Amino acid sequence: MQYLPIHFDTRGVTILVVGGGPAAEAKLRTLLKTEAHLRVIDTEVGPEVARWAEAGKLECVKRDYEASDLDGVSLVYAATEDDLLNSEIAEAATARQIPVNAADQKDACRFITPALVDRAPVLVSIGTEGTSPALARALKADLETRLPPETGRFAIKTKALRDKVKAIMPDLADRQRFWAGIFGGKDLTAQLRTSPEDLTAQVENHLQDKDEIAGKVILVGAGPGDPDMLTTAARRALHAADVIVYDRLVSDGVMELGRREAEYIYVGKTPGEPSIGQPSINDILVAKASEGLSVVRLKSGDPLIFGRADEEIDALQAVGIPVEIIPGITAAAAAAAAINASLTTRGTNKAVSLLTGHDAKGFAEQDWVSLARPGGRAAVYMGVGAARFIQGRLMLHGAEADRPVTVVENASRPNQIITYTTLRNLPEDIAAAGIKGPAILLIGYAERMSVKDERLAI
Repeated sequence: MQYLPIHFDTRGVTILVVGGGPAAEAKLRTLLKTEAHLRVIDTEVGPEVARWAEAGKLECVKRDYEASDLDGVSLVYAATEDDLLNSEIAEAATARQIPVNAADQKDACRFITPALVDRAPVLVSIGTEGTSPALARALKADLETRLPPETGRFAIKTKALRDKVKAIMPDLADRQRFWAGIFGGKDLTAQLRTSPEDLTAQVENHLQDKDEIAGKVILVGAGPGDPDMLTTAARRALHAADVIVYDRLVSDGVMELGRREAEYIYVGKTPGEPSIGQPSINDILVAKASEGLSVVRLKSGDPLIFGRADEEIDALQAVGIPVEIIPGITAAAAAAAAINASLTTRGTNKAVSLLTGHDAKGFAEQDWVSLARPGGRAAVYMGVGAARFIQGRLMLHGAEADRPVTVVENASRPNQIITYTTLRNLPEDIAAAGIKGPAILLIGYAERMSVKDERLAI
């Protein structure tokens, strides 16, 4: 992050804008919404700038820029139509440690004005560090459709209610959990349209019930890694969570969606290395939920597929802690999508087996007879280390050596690797591709021309 986003207090400060043409006018349309004293300096100004000056919205000085114009100002916009003059102004302001923005000269800027979604007092600033103003504008347009006009009114009413909540809940952490309960787990756009009266009723009801609020655990599927594949329900749960207990394979992009104030507890398991046991994970979930906290148990993929969900559910239900499940996109589905293949194909397979390569005893035994039959298909989780074992078992039970196998490592992630091979060459080709996992072995799935390849072939 080169540019630190901050919100600058403009009360009682002077902002200097050198320039009166189109570039300056564009800057002023945002600056006019601030509480700063605006001073514009140029020999000539456009009709809009002149009209704002006549209305008393800014001070207009019609002359050439002078070095002394920097005296007493807090921010400077060099927005003339002369690039050399803008550079000169920027250099002088920087020498005096005054933040300066030079129009269309990123290297001369000490700050960049972001695109704004204005729902005052709610402001959403969007920056691309000067790389793509057009993208920032596109994001602004999209967010403006999501934030209703009532957003500002909602924020003002929330501010009025904060003192009441603070008087009842002096502890900051308690208040953060309280407001997460008001905003989290709901359709936020609909919530922002709530009338002040209904919001007041929500807060008062929540305050009355605060001593009765019991902790809970939500088992959340984090999906294969791409944050765009996370469900809306999962996003809401992460936003509202007091505690997030997460695994090794949960991606950084998904973790970014949790509240910064939440407590994060890592319980990842690394193959072949010491790691926290399942009973200890169960104890953590029970202990945190027993404190009245909202706990998200975040698991890669889908918690119901090789996620040991039953063990955690049983432990929680044994002590009366409510459990909710939010499924996620499992790695097998993401791997199939990565190769543009369907897990089930009419006329080819009536079923697909989801298997694990390992169990508590070591390599996992399966119904090899059924899997070895012609047309047998399977998606094998945790199968990289068991590849030679799987190869041997299938071929021993009659599977053809040239049966196709596709291996997808880190499905949906930027470092995704896809290897097409056969049962005969499976272990060697996995090693040659440098695949160490996490990966899915798609047995019976051959290489397909990708969408990109099809376009190139036309």
